Amino acid sequence: MRILISGASGFIGTALVRAAKDDGHDVVRVVRSSPQPGDIVFNPARGEIDEREIRGADAVIVLNGAGLFSHLWTDSYKETLVRSRITAVRTFTDAFAEMPAGDRPTQFLTGSAIGLYGADRGDEILTEESTPGDDFLARLCVSWEAAGERVTDLGITHTALRTGLVMDGSGGMLGLLKHAYRFGLGAKLGTGEQYMSTISLDDHVAAILHLLRTSVAGPVNLTGPQPVTNSEWHRLLADHVGRPGFLTVPRWAMKGALGDFAEQAALASQRAYPARLEETGFAFTAPTVEEIFTQALRS
Repeated sequence: MRILISGASGFIGTALVRAAKDDGHDVVRVVRSSPQPGDIVFNPARGEIDEREIRGADAVIVLNGAGLFSHLWTDSYKETLVRSRITAVRTFTDAFAEMPAGDRPTQFLTGSAIGLYGADRGDEILTEESTPGDDFLARLCVSWEAAGERVTDLGITHTALRTGLVMDGSGGMLGLLKHAYRFGLGAKLGTGEQYMSTISLDDHVAAILHLLRTSVAGPVNLTGPQPVTNSEWHRLLADHVGRPGFLTVPRWAMKGALGDFAEQAALASQRAYPARLEETGFAFTAPTVEEIFTQALRS
């Protein structure tokens, strides 16, 4: 397949480009700046992309978005979180509408997150059929998915990638926390009763390539099949690195320091289950948290 990947220089995008090439696909990166030979440049802030350059792609994958974990959620940064996602998706959907029907991709995969389900779902098992929440992150994800869903009117299959906590030592949440745990400074968050739905980076990118092969329409939970509570996740990581795990960061301290980010991300309880991945026969290489740590912390 000829696959265009936007957000190709990010944590997940970089791994996806590599995995797609290894899988034998013709991969073209779509970037905002510092292009390499063969890249396509676009400007999502202005909704600008040369639609002639993206004609003939079999699939387009859009993973753009300002980092959820990289900044306090001030009002201005919340606007950045929304704008960076919606404008990137709309730039492509507008371009597809300008193309002759025969030149459009057959598949359009866009980012989303299990934050769509809301911050406090307790121990409820969340599948793709579960109702969305109504906090900031949930509303962002609903709008994000709706922006991509516009392509169905153009005869393009849309898949919303409801991503959980992607684990790898090279970046993301685990990339930030691994050093603290290795120094014995890892901590349980709040009560530790909140569920964490994790997936290894290797399985995450393999699942995206699997969805290309199976052409699944609609939302798909990209999470592992065995979510655990934060207490269990914390204990397993401390055990994995051979360090004590007796520290706790109180809920009130996190809320005071981190505001909405603490409530809707760090302390959120989302017990997501990858029902649609399971239905399509996807095989996880690291289904348990212990296996995720082994795979993600190879060095």
